[in-house]
Amino acid sequence: MSPASGRVSKPIGTARPLRWKGVYSMHNDDFASDAMHVAVPRAAGIDVHKMQVTVSVRLCVAGQAEAQVATRVFKTHPAALQAMTGWLAGLEVEAATMEGTGVYWIAPYRAVERAGIRAELLHAQHVKQIKGRKTDIADSIWLARVCQFGLGRPSFVPSAEFQELREHCRYRRKVVEERTRVRNRVHKTIDCAGLRMGGVLSDVFGRNGRMVLDGLAAGREPAEILEGLTWHVRPKMERLAEVLVAELTPAAVWRLARHLEDMDRLGRRLADIDWHVESGLEPWKRQLDLLETVPGVARPSARAILAEIGDAPLETFGNAARLAAWAGVAPGNNESAGKRRSGRALKGNSALRATLAECAHGAVRTKGTQFEAYHGHLKLRRGYKRAILAAAHKLLRVMWAVLRDDRPYRDPKVDYEKVFVRRNAPRWIRMLEKHGFLEEFKAQSAR
Repeated sequence: MSPASGRVSKPIGTARPLRWKGVYSMHNDDFASDAMHVAVPRAAGIDVHKMQVTVSVRLCVAGQAEAQVATRVFKTHPAALQAMTGWLAGLEVEAATMEGTGVYWIAPYRAVERAGIRAELLHAQHVKQIKGRKTDIADSIWLARVCQFGLGRPSFVPSAEFQELREHCRYRRKVVEERTRVRNRVHKTIDCAGLRMGGVLSDVFGRNGRMVLDGLAAGREPAEILEGLTWHVRPKMERLAEVLVAELTPAAVWRLARHLEDMDRLGRRLADIDWHVESGLEPWKRQLDLLETVPGVARPSARAILAEIGDAPLETFGNAARLAAWAGVAPGNNESAGKRRSGRALKGNSALRATLAECAHGAVRTKGTQFEAYHGHLKLRRGYKRAILAAAHKLLRVMWAVLRDDRPYRDPKVDYEKVFVRRNAPRWIRMLEKHGFLEEFKAQSAR
């Protein structure tokens, strides 16, 4: 290896002319080489498992054609990880690469970062080994080679602060899902008894609905329950009285009371999570306020989106297309033999993708916005769900522009119906002419 060039050179044989379809090419060692450039002379690969990690180090030494390789196995408890980073530091390792396997990579990754060594996380599918040639040692050596020659593209790993905020937001999503399950149990309990409150009140868990549920759980009489309701439900009082005639069994009353207690507990937990996330994102309050101006994006969604994309998305991703691909809302590429096949979106960041889909559902229901018109015309051709994913893609690109320009969202009032007609009118006219309908329409108009 030449220290100046930073590459390992190997002979590729004698020069000879190659002919392929009438094209001649001369390969000569003086001007062509298949050697890979060494990006990191001292690189490490870490094969991560639950209870142990296998670490291999590749060292490119000046004057030697082959790299030196050393491998050791460490446990995953803190003292062993400290010994691992001490061993890597002793060998003057500059960077270490590992696969993103579940959550087991987090502790080794942070240990390597704390030791001042550049840590790289790679997608497992991008560095997958061939079946039949796979061992822990072979995996770690291959990862070290990938790191040394820069063959992998490191995944985005936010700062430790944003990793914690991201976990808070993902935990919040799970709590919301749990609360939804409890609400469904409440609906089942009262519906089984014939109490069809959902057909009378627009929100069973609103202020008046909750007063009715609390009264039923406490065993109060229907007249007493109706007296405490606000004026908002006065027009529905008769129908509500008819519904409350049905009686809950003692067992159903007990279950209803437990479900309401679970709802209150989960509500308090959500409020606690929101306070912690809002406090952690206080330095980025400006970005949160900007995201909240986009249709369909509420404060919790803005917090979840910012926690996923990190504190500096413009520098991290570079452009909106890369961010959309990373989020899993951009169409994929699938072309072979000159034929374009279905380019379904990749999985991407599942938490961010789910949040964007929720925001898209709200945005397309916002009257008078470009998202309503965009989704309305796209769903005619692609269906509702695909149109929602396309709206989520558009929504993310709009958020990128809002953060880039540092100004609130302003709807452009795009007439997508006009755009749709302009794009398809030539094809429609050709088909009308082909089947003889155009002359017929012209004759009818002349009359």
